[in-house]
Amino acid sequence: MGLDILEKITDPYERKARLYPALITLLPIVALIFTVYGGKLSAYYQVVTIAISFGGLFLLSNISREYGKRVENAMFKEWGGKPTTLLLRHKDQTIEKPTKLRYHQFLSTKISVPFPDTGQEATHLGNADDIYQSGVRWLLKETRDKEKFNLLFKENVTYGFRRNALGLKKMGIFICCACIIYILLLNKMITADPHNFDLTQILQLSTPHIVSFSISVVFLLIWVLFFTKESLHTAAFTYAEELLKACDSL
Repeated sequence: MGLDILEKITDPYERKARLYPALITLLPIVALIFTVYGGKLSAYYQVVTIAISFGGLFLLSNISREYGKRVENAMFKEWGGKPTTLLLRHKDQTIEKPTKLRYHQFLSTKISVPFPDTGQEATHLGNADDIYQSGVRWLLKETRDKEKFNLLFKENVTYGFRRNALGLKKMGIFICCACIIYILLLNKMITADPHNFDLTQILQLSTPHIVSFSISVVFLLIWVLFFTKESLHTAAFTYAEELLKACDSL
């Protein structure tokens, strides 16, 4: 079922940047159900198939995007603006001055608006940012060809994936922890007396329980250690730099 249904979402960005974070979020609970209760799933399997066929994947993609956009807005405020806008500012030194000036001159001719100099930017930062963003809007429209700008598209997918995953982080951590606790409760490893808890008993669990437990632990570590503000920052500014590089190829 999995691959056949996933192939119904033909748009690579929709599938990789929006759907995959949602599926990763649900993976521990799906793994628990299939490993622990796999023999009793024939009826449930059909229900899930029908639900997915009637828009379940589209719903998951939308939930992923919604939470991702919330994180994005919060990050833009924390960073002080959109990555492309920040990189185009004179005071930002990520891009060397001659290259940035070339980008300014190119985008200025495309939107028929002069880009601000250093003094104008310092005096009217809001107006300067509006001009930068206008140039970026033009650039986005001109770089939609996924084959011609393949690397740019890949960086956009990476950014979208990390953004949406970070938006789902709390939910992902909760599901992982819930699955871990459920396995421990199922095997009576959690009792009223915390002193009776023995971590070594995990090695004595049945194979399906160990598999489910391990998946939940691994993905808990991934949520905590990888899907962070720092990893999103890296992806966002890598994508922004790659987008601005398109000025040299248009």
